[in-house]
Amino acid sequence: MTRMDRRSVLSAAAALASGSGAALAQGQAASAAPQSLPPLPELKFAEIGAKQNYLGDRWSYMEAGDARKPPLVFLHGVGANSLHWRYQYAGLSDAFHVVAWNAPGYILSDGFKTDWPTGRDYADALADFLGSVKLDRVNLVGNSFGSRVAQCFAIHYPDRVIRLAMTGTGAGPKGMSEEEKAKIIAGREKSVATGGMGYAARVPALLGKGASEATQNLVRDVLRATNPRGYMHGVKLGLVDGYDPNTLAAKVTVPVLMIAGSEDRVNPIATNAALIAKAMPKARLEILEGIGHLPEVEAPDTVNALLRDFFAT
Repeated sequence: MTRMDRRSVLSAAAALASGSGAALAQGQAASAAPQSLPPLPELKFAEIGAKQNYLGDRWSYMEAGDARKPPLVFLHGVGANSLHWRYQYAGLSDAFHVVAWNAPGYILSDGFKTDWPTGRDYADALADFLGSVKLDRVNLVGNSFGSRVAQCFAIHYPDRVIRLAMTGTGAGPKGMSEEEKAKIIAGREKSVATGGMGYAARVPALLGKGASEATQNLVRDVLRATNPRGYMHGVKLGLVDGYDPNTLAAKVTVPVLMIAGSEDRVNPIATNAALIAKAMPKARLEILEGIGHLPEVEAPDTVNALLRDFFAT
């Protein structure tokens, strides 16, 4: 696909903010998700080191590829889990050691004791997980909530990040009012109140309008594994200070790639990825036309090619 320079990125963001998508016509249409599903790796476990911070002692995760190859660590979104990265295990494990965690409170990773974890809590959690699976310096890929965890980790543990890629990127807030926080909390609590099966009804909001039925079903099955308490902790990370674009730009010097769908309605480009691109002029932003919040599922071949090129550089 065509790479968009910073000027075209910002003009595209401006068009989005004004309600026009015409500026995004420069991007090629992304490839559709394959019809046949590659197999998933088995679920694995590691022991939590900082047990005093958690309700139990387990990390759960998936991995694929040779452990001697460069580590590529994937951080899922707020309603997802390690199952989400099916196409990346299959498409990137020939060149990388692909590892995908389940954040605290997801699948069989034990949750935080605190009811409102901070950005530092999530950064420390990822550091603990990496220590548990014997990884030191890593390449990171985060989607949505996972992009927030990645930003927090890069700020608090800059020497442990080689390169950073994000999809459906969420920009950190600064000074959000308590009223606004309460409104978001109430809405998200309502969306997950029916449990994992009911929460899966959220699928259409996550994908582009052209997403196939097979892709919708795949995402629906991933969302059904959502645990409400871990989910709400992830939601709260989107409300705390400490990793806004200016803070990120001041603390993080590694190369950054953002992959965004033009139809992302969860974290719209204009108020998220474009703000980070403006604060970090060397950050690269790729926009995929017709794609929603989950590019790695909606257009896995395109995303895998971008990640392969970025992390192999």
